[in-house]
Amino acid sequence: MEEKEDKQKFIDRISTKLLSLESERKNRILKLIFKQIAVLVIFYLTLKGVLFFCEDHTYISVACGVIAFFSGAIFFCNFSDDDKNFKKFLKQRVKSQIVRNFNLKTIKGKAFTDEFLKKSNLFSVYTYQETDDVIQGCYNEVDYTIAETKLVAKGNKNEFDVFKGVIISFKSNKVITAETLITTKGDNSIRNYPPNSKSVISYLIVCCFFIPMIYIGYAIYAMVKYFNKSGMSITNLMTTHSPFPHIWFLTIWDLVFPVIIILSIALVVYYKKKKMQNVKLEDLTFDRKFNVYTQDQIEARYLLTPAFMERLKSLETSFGTKNIKCSFFEDNIMFAISTNKDLFELGSLYKSLKSKISIEEFYNEIHSIQEMINHLKLDEKLGL
Repeated sequence: MEEKEDKQKFIDRISTKLLSLESERKNRILKLIFKQIAVLVIFYLTLKGVLFFCEDHTYISVACGVIAFFSGAIFFCNFSDDDKNFKKFLKQRVKSQIVRNFNLKTIKGKAFTDEFLKKSNLFSVYTYQETDDVIQGCYNEVDYTIAETKLVAKGNKNEFDVFKGVIISFKSNKVITAETLITTKGDNSIRNYPPNSKSVISYLIVCCFFIPMIYIGYAIYAMVKYFNKSGMSITNLMTTHSPFPHIWFLTIWDLVFPVIIILSIALVVYYKKKKMQNVKLEDLTFDRKFNVYTQDQIEARYLLTPAFMERLKSLETSFGTKNIKCSFFEDNIMFAISTNKDLFELGSLYKSLKSKISIEEFYNEIHSIQEMINHLKLDEKLGL
C-alpha cells in the first residue's frame, strides 16, 4: 500500500511540473509549423525554378535543384530535430527533481572502465564507448550505477554498435566464487567475441564455395575451349602447357584462406565456451528465452532462483525491451539492457504532457532495479 502511495506521489509531483511546460510545447509546435511552411514555400519556388530555367539557364536551374533538394531534406529533419531539442529541454527542467526523489545523483564522464566491462563478459570486442546520462544511487545501503552507454566497434571503413542501451551495476555483498552469465538467446555479442563473428563466418563460408566455383567453372570452360583448338591432352592443359594454371592456384587459395580464418574464429569461440558450462533450468519459459553459462553449476542454481527469474523478466518489461543480459563476476552484478529509449525521456513534442505514461515507465524502471537489489538481499553479508 505504501509503495503504491509513493509511486502515485512521484507521478503527481512530476506530472505537475510537466503540465507547467505544456504551453511551451504548444509554442514550439506553432513555431515548427511556421518554419515548415517557409521551407515548403522555398522548396516549391526552387522546384518551379528548375523547370523554368532548364532550357535557357542551365546553371540557374541546377542551383535551384540543389536548393530544392536541401530544403526537402531540412523539412523532414526538422521533425526529429525539434522533438530531440524539446526532450532535452524537458530533461533539463525535471531531472533534478527526479534524482532527488530516488536519492540519486548525476555524474559526468564514463561510468565504467573498459577493463571492467571486459571482465563482465557481457559484450563483444569494441573500440570505444560513448556515455550519455550516468546516475548513481543507494538503496538498502547498496550503491548502484545506471548509465546510458553505446559501445562502438570500428571496422576498416565503417563503425557499428556492439551495444546500445542501459548498463546497471552494483557490488554484491554475497561471495561470488564463479562467474555466471545470462543472455537472451540469439545474442552473440558476448564474451569478448570478435564483433559480428557469426556474420563474418557466414560471409567466409559463402566465399569458400561461391567464388571458387566461379573460378572452377571458368577454368573448365577455358580448358575445353583451348583443348578443342590445340588438340592437347587434359593433363597437359591442367599443368605446364596450360595457359590457365594460375586459375587453379587462385581456386585453392580462395578455399584455404577463408577456412583458416573460420578455424581461427572457431578456436577462439571454442576456447571461451570451454571455460563455462551451459545450465539447464526447470523453468522452461525462462530456459527457452535465455542462455545461462557458468563456471559452477551449484552456485548458478543458488543465484538463479524462481524469484530472481521473475524479477529479471520484470526488469526487461519495465525497460520495454526483449534483449537483456546479466553477469555475476568478481562480487559484482551487472545488467545490460538493449534499448534506444532515453533514460529521462518523459515526454515528446508531439504528445500532450498531460499523459502520465512516460513518468510511470521511468518510475517502474528505477523501482525494478531496486526490487532486484532487495530480492538479492545485498544489504546482508552472506556466503554461498
